[in-house]
Amino acid sequence: MKGEAILEAKNIKKYFLMGKEGIFSKKARMIKAVDGINFSLYKGQTFGLVGESGCGKSTIGRCILRLYRITDGEMLFQGKNIDIFDGKEKMQYHRDVQAVFQDPYGSLNPRMRVGEFIEEPMLVHGILNSRGRRERVKKLLEVVGLNADQARRFPHEFSGGQRQRICIARALSLNPKLLILDEPVSALDVSIRAQILNLLMDLQEEFGLTYLFISHDLSVVEHISDLVAVMYLAKIVEMAPCERIFKNPLHPYTQALLSAIPVPDPELAQEAIILEGDITDPITLEKGCPFRNRCFNASEECTEKEPKLIEVEPNHLVACLKIR
Repeated sequence: MKGEAILEAKNIKKYFLMGKEGIFSKKARMIKAVDGINFSLYKGQTFGLVGESGCGKSTIGRCILRLYRITDGEMLFQGKNIDIFDGKEKMQYHRDVQAVFQDPYGSLNPRMRVGEFIEEPMLVHGILNSRGRRERVKKLLEVVGLNADQARRFPHEFSGGQRQRICIARALSLNPKLLILDEPVSALDVSIRAQILNLLMDLQEEFGLTYLFISHDLSVVEHISDLVAVMYLAKIVEMAPCERIFKNPLHPYTQALLSAIPVPDPELAQEAIILEGDITDPITLEKGCPFRNRCFNASEECTEKEPKLIEVEPNHLVACLKIR
């Protein structure tokens, strides 16, 4: 991808303190939610971040949104470290980076009318006058496929798909450059998912948006992403352009994930790879590969050395000792 990166993650780490006997224990230990993540995201690109629940993908999104302060490393937005932004830069950053979360109803204030909900960020940031904001609300509702006259309704009067459209309209109200999409369609019916995904793709083309798309659903990620990173226990284990990941997965974990995707044609279906063994405790991570307990290719070497994410072919990075 040519041009300067809009977002760069450089050796990002996010650890959470936890007591040995509980959260109030003096003998505290660290949970490594994100441990040494590196990636670059370019303007107009969709970067898909996938993995099982608890792998750390949503934590990365919250670090970008500054909901979590990173433990170590640098998060650069347009070349500047977001942790050293002053008040004015911080305000602008929160205009440029918006989010759409998994549960649209949980994101909506049930006591606010939809128009008020979409208008609120503009009011906070001092954008437009009252009349201008109302006109923008109507336009945004139409952009996401709703009627302008629905601005006076309350959230409970809408379906799940409509609520997510409202959340997308709110996210667009400040003309952002980057959207963090954290499981934006997983709470919706299958028939509605395609509509929301197509809407997101249309909006990306129309407004030149950049997406970080977080999901555990590989079929959804394949539909929308340009670049895909697969996470396992706080680390990226494979990263490549979307087409290459799905046609030639190299890491055993990626292979297992892809083998579980349902295929409509029985003749093309492959046998699912069953991962046996226990998931390594993120608190007591030992040396070696964190995936070794479940890996069908593990050897004694995997218990001694931790694999590094290296480029095994152009733009295809893998963290596996068996792949050089």
